[in-house]
Amino acid sequence: MKNFFLLISTILLSTYSFAQLENGYNKAEVKDMIQLCNSFTFLELYDDDASILPSQYKKEYSSGIYGMDNKYQIYIKDKIAVINLRGSTDQKISWLENIYFAMIPAKGVITISGDKFHYCFAQDVNASVHAGYALGIAYMHNDIVYHINNLNKDGIYDFIITGHSQGGALANMLRAYLENLPPDQISKKNKYKTYAFAPPMVGNKIFANEYQARYCANNSSFNIINPADPVPDLPLSYNDTNYVEANLKKVLFNRESFSLKDLVTDGAANLLESKIVKIANILGASTSGQISNDLGQVTLPHYTTDVNYHRLGNQVDIQPAVFPKVLKDSTILKNDSLMRVYKKDANGNFINKEVYIKEPWIYQHKPYNYYVTILKMYFPVDYKVLKIKYLPENVIKEPSSMFSKLGKAIGSSLAPAKH
Repeated sequence: MKNFFLLISTILLSTYSFAQLENGYNKAEVKDMIQLCNSFTFLELYDDDASILPSQYKKEYSSGIYGMDNKYQIYIKDKIAVINLRGSTDQKISWLENIYFAMIPAKGVITISGDKFHYCFAQDVNASVHAGYALGIAYMHNDIVYHINNLNKDGIYDFIITGHSQGGALANMLRAYLENLPPDQISKKNKYKTYAFAPPMVGNKIFANEYQARYCANNSSFNIINPADPVPDLPLSYNDTNYVEANLKKVLFNRESFSLKDLVTDGAANLLESKIVKIANILGASTSGQISNDLGQVTLPHYTTDVNYHRLGNQVDIQPAVFPKVLKDSTILKNDSLMRVYKKDANGNFINKEVYIKEPWIYQHKPYNYYVTILKMYFPVDYKVLKIKYLPENVIKEPSSMFSKLGKAIGSSLAPAKH
């Protein structure tokens, strides 16, 4: 009998230990998180996300829409909760959040319709962060902290924070915000881990360095990026110290890493830095006015003079997504005369590439493509049996749609404010 109880105790303890959140890059967690991030895509496209969600996770809560069309979900697996933040939507206000890239101090006060949001994303007084994403957290913070405290009452203190694109940027911002909250607002027993997929950059070098020291150095925060995806390069990042010397060394000693594009970007950014700051501040003021028109009066701290964003540490690069060969006109296969003209290679593909749909500019950024690539890299058996290797909507959608949304958002932000 004694041995029986010892065995049961050992099983229970090992099960409990298994359910705890551990630092380190966990490929199974990465797969689960990108599946959860795809919930929003599947709900938008198909009104149903059941086919993409990992079976072990229970959707506990889905928030309403906050501020600039932001939304988040909470999932539970054992004693671990996941906070999943939605990325950009097709709403103009969502794109205003992205282009509001003027930097504000990482610690300060944002006032929304008379309510003051005292925030702290970093302790260093020289740290600066993306104004739009800070404002996104300002709209959501009360609801998020409320639900975290309620989960604490249920004995849940382990949290994974995740998101794709704008949601990934907000995931990094939320992590920094929660870690800096005082103990009278949130339990210090909480443990956080972050997986941000394809996130734009959220702060300056000083912010990035503090984030690195506090959350990346202990391997509890990761940024998963496809190098072919242009979004993680936004808003703007450049070498502002020894860019000539650094690029010269690449030419002399490591030619493979030399990039003429980087040299030109670094040089132009340094030469025009003061003008870029001015443009960012003008655009920021106009964007803030537009947001105030749409959502109620918003007042942010004075913008800093920094526009040089830096990526956060623990970047994990994944492979570019494979773009399928889809014919522009499938009737070509039934036209004997055309089939005689258009020759095929040894793999059965047409040699003339003009017959195929071209890859949209934003294809590499799509969350489902991140999911498929992660399966291909880490779980080849699952990838092999995956029936849908790409979403048709991601292939046929016009690449200009993103530019159209961006242009409308910028245009509206520069329009005179209504009083």
